Formats: sequence, C-alpha cells, structure tokens
Amino acid sequence: MLKLLLKKQMTEIFRNYFYDSKKNRARSKAGLILYIIFFLGIMVGVLGGMFAYVSMTLCGPLAAVGMEWLYFCLMGLMAVLLGTFGSVFNASSCLYLSKDNDLMLSLPIPVNVLMASRLPTLYLMGVMYSIVVIVPAVVVYWITVSVSVPVIIGCLLLIFLISIFILTLSCILGWVVTRISLKLKNKSLISVLVSLLFFGGYYFFY
Repeated sequence: MLKLLLKKQMTEIFRNYFYDSKKNRARSKAGLILYIIFFLGIMVGVLGGMFAYVSMTLCGPLAAVGMEWLYFCLMGLMAVLLGTFGSVFNASSCLYLSKDNDLMLSLPIPVNVLMASRLPTLYLMGVMYSIVVIVPAVVVYWITVSVSVPVIIGCLLLIFLISIFILTLSCILGWVVTRISLKLKNKSLISVLVSLLFFGGYYFFY
C-alpha cells in the first residue's frame, strides 16, 4: 500500500513535466526534453551558478582567518531559506489541504501510512531547492580549502541535517499557513503576506 501511495505522490508532483494541462494532453518527447532542460538550466545554471559565485566570494577570505564554521553557517542559512520557501506551500497543499484527503481517509488506509507516503514528497521538494545552495558551497570548499575523508563525511552530514531541518520547518510553517488561510477568503493574498513575513524575519535575523 505504501509503495502505491508513494508512486501516486511522485506522479502528482512531476505531473506537469509529462502532461500539458492547458492543452489537456501528454507532452511530446521533444517538449518533455525541452521542459526538463529549461528546468535544469534555471535550477543548476542560474541558481546554482549564483550561489557558487557567492561561495567563491566567501570561502577564501573566511577560511584564511580560520572561520570556516561561519562560511558553512551562512551558506546553510541560505540553503534553509530557499529549501523552506520552495516546500512550505507544498506542505500546506500536500499535507493539510490536499484535494484527495476526504477520498483517502474514506478508504481503509491507516493515517500513518498516508502521512508516510506524503512526507517523502515534501522532503524531495526541500532537497531539490536546498542542494542548489549547499552543494556548490561544499564543492567550492573542497576546491578552495581541502578535501579529506573527515571533511567529506562532515559535508555529507551537513547536507543531510539541513534537509531534515527544512522538512521539519516546512511542516510547522505549512500548518501555520493552513490555519491562517482557512480563516481568510483570499488565500492567494495570505500566501503573499506569509512569504513577505518569512523573508522579512529571515533577513532581520540574518
């Protein structure tokens, strides 16, 4: 059962890659390839390149004065920000306000199995956005400072801990967004306001 639910969730999250909702038909192979290339160009080329440049700007000077910890704190905070922002609204629509909640809960499916099938989707979204920040930061550190077995293990552990923190934060903030949106009629307005408050709070803390 869990395997089928996971397949369903993954199909839904990547549905726009294979299906054109405007034309109400499946995308052609050429269109699918172009769509994936465009997405990778934005995520890897634009965002990844931008954060790689930021990493190269920060890594050398901070490592020279023995403040590698500050470098990873700054890049980790950026990864948490982007990962949380990319998955918090998906948490609201996937976990709390999913359109098929009534249907799924009416079936003989345990709630814990249903939640276990939806959390990996949310986790994947957070990872997808956060790695465009933290992976370039790690690679730049390896090239600029040093690379060894302990360093590699520490960096991989950092990436994993960031992804878990993003998942936890997305679930909490997604619940807050859901509670607020249920009391307001204009849900798009509350989405914008929560985004602005989140960015404002982050930059105030930063």
